[in-house]
Amino acid sequence: MGKRKVFEDTEILGPDDLEEVSLFAQQAIDDMSADAIGYPAHWAGFTVSAVEGSPQLLRITPGRFLKGRYVYALDAAQNVDLLDHLPKSASDEQWVAILLRERERSIEAIRTFDTRTGQDPETGAIVPRPSATTIAREIEFRVQDGLPGPAPANRPAIADGDCCLCFVRLRLVGGIQAIEPGLPWRAKSLYDVEGRVTKLELRVSQLFEDTASIRTDLGNLAAQIKTIPDARLIGQIVRDTSQLRQRAQLPEEARNYWFNFALVKDDWDFSQGGYYRIREGIRYQYVAQFDHQLRVADPGRSDLSIWDNHFYLPKYTEVARITSPDGSGSKDISSEVHSVTTAVQHTSSHTNIRYGETVTVCENVAGWGNIAERRPGEIFGVGGETFVSAGVSASPYNDLPTADTGHRHYDVARVIYDTWETSYTTYDVKVYGLSGSIVGNTFLNSQAFVATSIDLTFTRVDASEPVNLFVCYARPDGSPDQEAVVARSVVQGAALKVGKVRFPFQPTLLEQGRRYAWFTTTKGNNALMTNSGNAFLGGSSFLITDGAWAQLSTTEDFAFVVNGARFQQTRTVVQMNAITLDGGMTEIEMIYRGFEPAATKLVWEVQAQGDTEWVPLDARLDNPLASLPPLVNLRAVFLGTEDLAPAIDLNTFARCIAGRMRPDMRAITKLIAFGFATNKAQVVLNMDAFDPARNTAEPRLVLANGTAVTADAIKAERDPVKTSRTKFTADFTLPAGTTGARVRIDSTTNSVIHVPFGQDVQLNAF
Repeated sequence: MGKRKVFEDTEILGPDDLEEVSLFAQQAIDDMSADAIGYPAHWAGFTVSAVEGSPQLLRITPGRFLKGRYVYALDAAQNVDLLDHLPKSASDEQWVAILLRERERSIEAIRTFDTRTGQDPETGAIVPRPSATTIAREIEFRVQDGLPGPAPANRPAIADGDCCLCFVRLRLVGGIQAIEPGLPWRAKSLYDVEGRVTKLELRVSQLFEDTASIRTDLGNLAAQIKTIPDARLIGQIVRDTSQLRQRAQLPEEARNYWFNFALVKDDWDFSQGGYYRIREGIRYQYVAQFDHQLRVADPGRSDLSIWDNHFYLPKYTEVARITSPDGSGSKDISSEVHSVTTAVQHTSSHTNIRYGETVTVCENVAGWGNIAERRPGEIFGVGGETFVSAGVSASPYNDLPTADTGHRHYDVARVIYDTWETSYTTYDVKVYGLSGSIVGNTFLNSQAFVATSIDLTFTRVDASEPVNLFVCYARPDGSPDQEAVVARSVVQGAALKVGKVRFPFQPTLLEQGRRYAWFTTTKGNNALMTNSGNAFLGGSSFLITDGAWAQLSTTEDFAFVVNGARFQQTRTVVQMNAITLDGGMTEIEMIYRGFEPAATKLVWEVQAQGDTEWVPLDARLDNPLASLPPLVNLRAVFLGTEDLAPAIDLNTFARCIAGRMRPDMRAITKLIAFGFATNKAQVVLNMDAFDPARNTAEPRLVLANGTAVTADAIKAERDPVKTSRTKFTADFTLPAGTTGARVRIDSTTNSVIHVPFGQDVQLNAF
């Protein structure tokens, strides 16, 4: 509103005049709020926190509520009591929404009034009385309840036109668990909007530059199209060459070139007296190593849960995750068809961590695509157990229902993580021969969690025979896969009883969106409770009749409960046994089993002798092993949520290896056939993590008779893209009639904490 009141010095003001002064100012602000801001129902300035010492009280600080053209305000902090909104069951949780409501209130005060009338001063008097002096636009808070239920519960739906200040997660025990602001309803300031617009302007400017560059490139490409041979001609040449190679049966080694990424050992000869390793490159060998068993320093800690004295998780309590309700039916699990089958249990995935100055960024990951039928990496053994390093197979393992075609491989400065993406691997298995009646139930797992046990309800028990319970994956058709067991439990006959019987097993990660099954085998005369009428919609009961084929039921399900872990804290620090190596160490390598679900992390930290700081095993530039410490403290930090946490299996095969490098390396390949006789050859070697002030590298050729040939000239070129990498090109003159040779790589370093490695090597014969 564009009006203001003006007065003259001798003018007598009336009540309407004074009221219009405040009214014009308020209308001006209202017009600005409606025209320039225009938020329909948004809040600004509030902060919400739990009141210390009172788990059901919320503290809301002053703020404003913008609704259309009006602005409402909370001038003083206010508490909201959520006691009446707590869930009724201790196992449930409930989300509530704090909504804003507007109101106008008249505020009265004692004012003096002149009651005299006319010209007679004695007809009235000046008297005080209460009067409305302020019209306040204020804010009220309303609590909207969500539906209570087991975690994770759903947030309440907010109706159109309502303004949600925040969501609050409640439990009967503990009260307020979490507060999440209602960000979609928060009013954005001009500063916020300007920041977002500035980013968009920068991106638009970059888009214009890129478009101009693309236009130029397309113009150049159009000019070169006429010089490119016809695609049909190229296709004919490729097909003809392929047919000629097949008919001539040319062996792979009959080429004038040879290239190797140093990922597998096939082309390298370890019988020629060299000292080197092939592991994501051509590596220096260790001069000293010490193999430690990975162990917790204090296994009796109260904040850890331990299974079978070696499987460690943060402390948890068991809660029901999946429930098939009790019913009135009963089904014999011993009088059904007697079956003989084999259960194959798959164990937790393995993780291999290497940390040290010599393990730098490895760029020959790109070379894995050239290994057609090979596993990208190697399979290696430790303590009689097989481990998988850096990759998945392109062979039959991918056809198994439990194998996962995906793999994550992290190569960063001085640290490499090798792990499987799937929770379980087919390489380390346990096989059980089963005989007896086999029944069970499938179930769909909609939320990832760590399963700890299954409760079955018995209606008849036989104390003479044990009951075996297995948890397995389900096949795509919904039937159980007995060769993909992930957990096993046995309850002896003497421990059986009528009613609920718990079958505990090693905590096992059940993945989100996968279908699982449990099944039992027993020779005892036992019966389980069933329900009917589709009381359980997440799966089907089944009977295995011939050891392989499962007959699913459409009329009934077994009554069961799948229990999972609810972790008591989201961060747990566990001290491990110290690592030692006489003379000091430059590298640490750890191999262990376990699982690390998404949104969780198992962080390893080290503390070198004499240091006070704990350093994570990550890509930081300051290497804690640079001083060659003979002793390093080690600890594991479990980071997770109340529903998920990482786990580690510290069995006898969990190892921590400390090592120190040699100051030199000599790597030798197998004899490489040229395919023809020549006296000219060239070796191209890429060395990574190479420092000319500390390191040397020299390619050589070794003839079939063992004679080593020195290069006529070696050209060293620093990679302009990656300055830590140097390419060595060595030209050789060989005796006339040479048909093959070995490549030998000699390298030295003046510091065992600054060690280079060979990324790849190529041999060309002319």
